[in-house]
Formats: sequence, C-alpha cells, structure tokens
Amino acid sequence: MIKMTTMTIIYNPHAGHNTGEWAAKRLQSAVVSHGGTAELAPTKSAGDATQLARHAESAIVVAVGGDGTISEVVAGLVPRETPPILGIIPQGTVNNLARVLQIPPLPDLAIRNILTASARPIDVGQVNDHYMISTMTLGVLANVAVSVTQKEKQRFGPLAFLARGAKVLAQHQHWQLQLESPQHQWTKDTQLMLVTMTNSVGGFTNFAPQAKPDDGKFHVFVAPKLSIWHSLRALPYFLSGKFSKFPGMTYFTATELTVTANKKLRTRIDGDPSTHLPLEMKVISDHIRVLAPKKD
Repeated sequence: MIKMTTMTIIYNPHAGHNTGEWAAKRLQSAVVSHGGTAELAPTKSAGDATQLARHAESAIVVAVGGDGTISEVVAGLVPRETPPILGIIPQGTVNNLARVLQIPPLPDLAIRNILTASARPIDVGQVNDHYMISTMTLGVLANVAVSVTQKEKQRFGPLAFLARGAKVLAQHQHWQLQLESPQHQWTKDTQLMLVTMTNSVGGFTNFAPQAKPDDGKFHVFVAPKLSIWHSLRALPYFLSGKFSKFPGMTYFTATELTVTANKKLRTRIDGDPSTHLPLEMKVISDHIRVLAPKKD
C-alpha cells in the first residue's frame, strides 16, 4: 500500500465516453478523504500530458484516460532521474496496459487500486525520441487505426479495428523493411509490422501470451504480404494467441532494434500517430513503477 501524500491527476476530459473529468474528481475526493492532497491537471491538446507529468512535483502521477494518455504521461516521467510513481484509471476504449496489469476498468475499483496497491516496475520502449507502453504499428495496422473514428471505437471497441482491417488489406499496400537487432538482421517485404510490450493488442488479451510488461523485451511480428483470404485465415491465429505461428510470419524478441524502409512510413504508437522511419528502439527497464495488483 502506498501512503497517501501528494498526487497529480492528469486527465483527458474526452477519453472513452467523455467521463475523464468525472473520474478524476472522484479520485481527488478519495485521496483527500484518506489524508492526501491531489491536484487536477486536465489536458487540452496533444502533448499536454507529457509536459504536466514532466513538471509534476507530487509523489504520484495518475493518468486518467486510454493508452495514448498513459503513453504521453510516461513520456514526461521517463526523462526524470527519479520519476514519481504512476497510477492509472482506465478511461480509453482499448486500455491495453491496464488490462495486462489487471487494473479494474470501473473507475471506483481503479481508484481503490490506487489507494491500496503496491508499485511494480514496467518496461517502457523508447522509439527515437518517443516512448511506448503497449504497441507500435507500421503499415496496414497503422492505416487501420487511422481509418477508425473515435465514435466507432466508443461504440464497437476492439471489433472496430477488425471490421476496418479487411478493407485496408484490399488495397494491397506493402513495403520493404530492414530490421536489425544485436543478434539478427532481416529484410522483409511486408504489409504490416507490429511491436508489442504486453500480451494485449487492440484489446485482445491473448494476442502474445509470452509477452509480459516487465520482461525487458520487444515482441516483434512482421507479416508476409496478405490477400483478403489470407488475412481471414490469420484471424484465428490472432485471436488464439498463435499469431507468431501463422505461415510466413517472422517473430522475434529484442532489447534493441533498428528499422528502416524503402519508402517514407509513419508509426502509430499506443494508438496515436508518432515518429517516422528510420527507427532506433530500445527497452527501458526498472525505471517506471506503476500502482497495480500483485502479479499472480
């Protein structure tokens, strides 16, 4: 249990179903009733959460929102020599990190977790000068994420991404990627590349059962060129946690990774548009700690 001292609550008022402010104020009341102090810090535009976290003077910084908000908060915490402890109230539509950490999706239960849980380390991925806490996508998967509206995510959740995926695959776009880790080199003509740091991708928690949020690794998937028919064949592999075994799939783990391409490509990190290729990636372990239930 973390002793209640000082807390900064960074929240996206429009996260999830526009309940971020309500959840933030509810947490603030709970903290005060337990003898602590809590400052509300709403975001107004992209990048605000990073600046708020970087300059927070509290012992705990709480992110109220989805993976994108959490990723922004972490980007503000990582450069600090001794960062505050991270708390999470899931208010997004996917909530990959909260799912794998078993942080309850209901605000009142998530607040109880913040008041009672112990801090545990999680890995953070550095991608050029950006940071990731869950997933990075290139190619088709990134294009799918772009095509899904906020309204569709709120209404259909993870299924919205699957529905859009077939339409994007029909465009038959592909790119040649060069990947290099300390152990291996690959050149791959592909439609999609996915890097995850947890077992949850797009809200599907069995995607990569071998991935843990504190295992110190990137889990990298580079798919072959896929027709619509082959993409439908891939779906059972995706849902059953056997995506790495799909015919033609390249799967490996790495602590460091360089990615280049023959065309200009932009990544999506934790659901939001991010840095362009080329990429220099590395895992940062044992620096960020988060309030979460004890591991099973």
